[in-house]
Amino acid sequence: MVKRAYQPLNDPQAGDKLKQFRQDLNKELEHAIEGHEFKMVYIGIATLIAFALVIYLAWKY
Repeated sequence: MVKRAYQPLNDPQAGDKLKQFRQDLNKELEHAIEGHEFKMVYIGIATLIAFALVIYLAWKY
């Protein structure tokens, strides 16, 4: 199997396109992480409430 040698891009705008792509990807990633953290807060609060309810019911009955 023959390996192809790396050929640098001759397009002068390639660097700008790559930089723009990285910025767009970074924005999307930050947005996804923020949404995930927000959901995790709700899951944590719901877990605490459920756990407190189970302890209360075990103590009451």
